[in-house]
Amino acid sequence: MKNIRNRHLVRSRISTMPRNKSDASSQLDLYKLVTEKQRINRELSGIKERMTVLQKRLDILNQEIETTERTINKLRQPNHKSTDKLIRSSIFEEGNNYHAFEIEY
Repeated sequence: MKNIRNRHLVRSRISTMPRNKSDASSQLDLYKLVTEKQRINRELSGIKERMTVLQKRLDILNQEIETTERTINKLRQPNHKSTDKLIRSSIFEEGNNYHAFEIEY
């Protein structure tokens, strides 16, 4: 009974020699290559879509930056009198926005 080995302990053999090429192994290699190519193509198309979305957003942001800079430059001009009106009107509008209410316990 000393010669009985543990049946659950099966070790695989490691071979340094490459396996012989067969039709099945070539088909498997082809399958691996094709699936990797499909995965990479899907990933590239997703990246391209993301790039177009990001580029559109950048264009919108650039336009908004330009209009905001133009507005700031107009407001900084010394002959521009609408700044006083904006400041005064905002003060009065803020005062009218408050609503009072009572809570009874």
